[in-house]
Amino acid sequence: MTISVIQFTAIDNSESNLASMRRLLDVAGRRRSDLAVLPEAMTGCGASHPTAYQRIAEPIPGPTTDMLCAKAREHGMYITGSMFERSADGKIYNTAPLISPAGEIVGCYRKTHLFSPGSGPDIANGLSEAQKITAGDSLHVFDIGKCRLGIAICADLRFHEVIRELALQGAEVIALPTAFPNPRLDHWEFTLRTRATDNQLFIAATGMYGQEPISGARFVGRSMVVDPWGIVLTCASDGEVCATTEIDLGDVQKVRDWYPLGDLRRPELYVAQAALSARHAKASATCN
Repeated sequence: MTISVIQFTAIDNSESNLASMRRLLDVAGRRRSDLAVLPEAMTGCGASHPTAYQRIAEPIPGPTTDMLCAKAREHGMYITGSMFERSADGKIYNTAPLISPAGEIVGCYRKTHLFSPGSGPDIANGLSEAQKITAGDSLHVFDIGKCRLGIAICADLRFHEVIRELALQGAEVIALPTAFPNPRLDHWEFTLRTRATDNQLFIAATGMYGQEPISGARFVGRSMVVDPWGIVLTCASDGEVCATTEIDLGDVQKVRDWYPLGDLRRPELYVAQAALSARHAKASATCN
């Protein structure tokens, strides 16, 4: 299976972003990619003004997904990446649509763990999501023929339960669109390698790089694909680039046979986690 991870700096200008997406998706297509992963907030990060995300948000289906559907169909590949979605009820989500080689939207994942950085001195104004958008409430794994694909978005990576749940649902590959803030490079690679190693699966992580010109927000970039043994198979350079690698999906089972971590788990011991999950589920049901 051939995977491309695409990175560019999404400014709050849709035409510029769409042009970058088209160009880099064409590179992925020429390389006969089965899956292309675009960054988080690929239509604009919304950091240029406190309400910029509202202007950027669009419906799904909509203009951006129409373009992505055409590119997926043109190149015969799956495409994902996240964007601000304005839903039918007016709520705004950070959503990753999954588009098939037939040019159809086969599913969407709405980011469940919103970025709320607190008082960290390294975060530019405008990146905090919790006061702006609505969190999703479910995790999904999609059967895309060659593999079972899980999707998570940026801050979800900080919560090991997310990747574990996707692995338990049968994910062999995780697509992770991000706009990972810099300077947090030290957290980036080791967290990706840890999640891939602990769950014995591939992670295709892509992100914005460089600096958003108005807010000054900076991003790590370094998009990469990590294998189930925690080895970085490809890593993007510091620029607007498409990095491509071929993976052997048989490595998932090979690594799990080498060290069957899934069989060695003891969920009956993880009582605090189970109790918290049950309380959360009960509270959600009451609110709904």
